[in-house]
Amino acid sequence: MLNKYLTVVKNPILRIIPLILIAFIIAGCAIYQQEELEQTKVIRIGITMYNEFDPFTEEIRHNIEDNLIKYGEEQGVEVNCTVVYASKNQLVQNDQVEDFISNDYDVICVNLVDRTDPNVIIEMAKSADIPIVFFNRELVQDDLNRFDKLYYVGAKPEASGEIQGQIVLNALATRFEDIDINQDGVIQYVLLEGEAGHQDAIIRSRVSVETILKNGYEMEMLGDEIANWDRNQAQTKMLSLLAGYPRQIELVLANDDNMALGALDALKSFGVQKMPMIVGVNGQDEALECIDKGLIEGTALNNAQEKGRIIAKLALGLGKDGQVPSDIYLEDNKYYYVPYELIDQSNVDTYLK
Repeated sequence: MLNKYLTVVKNPILRIIPLILIAFIIAGCAIYQQEELEQTKVIRIGITMYNEFDPFTEEIRHNIEDNLIKYGEEQGVEVNCTVVYASKNQLVQNDQVEDFISNDYDVICVNLVDRTDPNVIIEMAKSADIPIVFFNRELVQDDLNRFDKLYYVGAKPEASGEIQGQIVLNALATRFEDIDINQDGVIQYVLLEGEAGHQDAIIRSRVSVETILKNGYEMEMLGDEIANWDRNQAQTKMLSLLAGYPRQIELVLANDDNMALGALDALKSFGVQKMPMIVGVNGQDEALECIDKGLIEGTALNNAQEKGRIIAKLALGLGKDGQVPSDIYLEDNKYYYVPYELIDQSNVDTYLK
């Protein structure tokens, strides 16, 4: 009996079967652990904003966060999003990006404080091999080309200037005598610009005026003030202009709706009898309501919802898959430009919430 038992144990097939079963169990556990790991994968995305008091960039930020939640749920990925504010200080923003990198964030979205000084951020991202999505403040092309994981989402400032000019042209074509308050055949105007040296402010201001001039109208600039995208600053600057030109201003070209609203505040408080035409950019809710009431002539919609959607989708794709989503087309593999839209009293009802 003992010899027979020993013969059975020595059968090579029967000796292998337990080993195969053990191997299957180990492999199954490994697969389960891998699936569980993939199911609980967390993508960490950091967002640093240049300022917390800009209503337009805040709208973009809200839309980024909302779409990160939406796309994360659709793709079965948990998204951990952290937002910080630089309070218009580039050194503070550099430190924020460094903190994101040291805490192993997968992607960083940057609304630059100073578009001419992204060097520290770029070098840190390049050293850590972490993608950066810049948005709404376009850095120069040479800087964006310094690392293959740098991207930009924004809008072309020339287009916003052209739309502002077209809004004015549409009004002049039908109401020139009403707009030309002093009846001298020349449109007297003032500019309210964003930041000094800001690409959008410079190009938007120049193109809006050029668009009107090249259509044969004469213009005279009475003032050009920097109001830093700020409603209160715009109101103060506009009041100063009104002190010098209480009845001569016929057109206010504001680089954004926030400053257009500030100009409107000033005109109301000053008690202007004949309101000049006001044109803005961005499509803020309050500005749209003023367009509907005829207080502001029009605006160039800078689509914050679409910007937020694209930034979120791009960031999640880079963080989850290490690549740009296939349905996002980038110019030169770097740029995504959201088109502007013309809004005036003829179509504002389709944009009002």
